[in-house]
This record gives sequence, structure tokens and C-alpha cells, in this order.
Amino acid sequence: MDMKEYSHIHLTTFDRGPRPSNAGPHKKTTSGLPILLILVMVIALLAPAGCSGRDPATPVDAAEVLRSAIEPMKIASSFHFSYAVTKPQGSKPPQGTEIVSIVGDVSLEGSMKATVDLNQSGVPLQFQFVATEDIHYVQNPTSQKWQSVPADLSPIGRINLSSGAVQILEQVRHAKYISTKKIGGVMCYEVEGSVAATDIADIVASANATTDLHCVIWIGVDDRLLHRIQLTGAAEVDEDPRVLRTIELSRFDEPLVIEVPQ
Repeated sequence: MDMKEYSHIHLTTFDRGPRPSNAGPHKKTTSGLPILLILVMVIALLAPAGCSGRDPATPVDAAEVLRSAIEPMKIASSFHFSYAVTKPQGSKPPQGTEIVSIVGDVSLEGSMKATVDLNQSGVPLQFQFVATEDIHYVQNPTSQKWQSVPADLSPIGRINLSSGAVQILEQVRHAKYISTKKIGGVMCYEVEGSVAATDIADIVASANATTDLHCVIWIGVDDRLLHRIQLTGAAEVDEDPRVLRTIELSRFDEPLVIEVPQ
């Protein structure tokens, strides 16, 4: 409940002065105290409806929350995302190409335009990127020219955040409700569980480990959309099990046009 809604209410005390000696029988007047009590009661009655639509005493079914987000995510026409990989101190330096972060937009059919940051054998690289179902387009950071490559040969692999998010929702095991909190200004249910590394292949194209990753998922209380995923663990064989992957989703269903570079 936002108390600013009541900022226009003021309680004023009037000085009535000395009571005349010839005043009639004393009449009971309303003091400020009952008014305050009434105001407090009104706020208390309105607070549950204004702050969230759920009775705090009602337990949250984590599995149901996950299921309820599947269909809204399938039909979302677009969304903005950020994807970041955080490696712990002391982890082995990359021997090839590793994704550091991707920030961009995704359409319903899975097309994507983004800015990609890579670490190639210790050398940081950044480039613009457009992906369709079968062809990926990479802008050379030096010449600014675009080059098309098959998705299987793409520097970030065959990635589809739209279907990947849905697959995680469908495959989470041992789901447990943790709390309700705001993520990016949206009240969300926080649910944790585990997911097999092979079940995140649409997000981590090189995922080939046989272990599970710990996952924490935030789903909107009202919109039932997926707003954040955190995956901790080794997605690839020999990867540090402390690696953290964070995906933030926002700006759902905004108009989006992804043009194929010429």
C-alpha cells in the first residue's frame, strides 16, 4: 500500500476558546482519536488489495506457479533480455571462445538482435548480432561489415531464448517456493529447484554436462511472465560448478521489428 495515496488527508484541531459560563448542557463532541482509528482501519482494509492479490496466509504452490508461466511465455510476442555469465575468481582461463554477456531483443518466432560480448582466449570482443532460425549475422567489429553464417557455426551457437525459457519452466524438478519480492519493479514469486544441463541447451548451446544445475526463477504474481532466471553449476563438461548464469527478461509484447542485415 502506497501511503502517498493518503497524503492529501489532514487532521486539523480547532481552538474553541473558553466555554461560556451560560452554556447549555454539555454536548459530546468527536475528538481526533476516533478519526485516527477510523483512518487506520481503512488503510488496513485496503492494504491487502493494493499490495498484492494474494492472501499472505495462503501457501504458494511452486509447481503450479511454474506451470502457470508456460503459456504466457509461449505467446509473448517479444521481450527484451540480458544474459550474463559470471565466473568465480580462480577459475581456469578460457581456451576458446566464451560468452560473457548478451543484451538484446527476441521475437515470438525466436529471431534475435543483440550486442554480444565474448572472451576469445583471454581477448575481449564485442559485436552486433542478428539471428534468424537457420542463419546468424555477425557484424565485424573492425570493418563494420556483416557476415552470414549457418546457426550451427555461429560464434554463440544455436541459441533460442524464447523456447529455452519455456523448456526450463517445463523441466524444473524439486520446485520450492522461497519468497515474494520485486524484480525490476514487478512483484514476483521466487521459486528454486534443479534442472539438467541438457535441458538448457537452447540457452547454452554447448551444454553437454550430465549434472544438474541449481536454478532460481522469478515469475510475476499478476502477469505470470518469467522475469529472471539464475542457473548455478557446470553446463559443460569440466566447467567450474560455481559458474552463475543470469537471464533478465522485461518489456514484454512491445512492438519489435528485426531486419536481416544486407
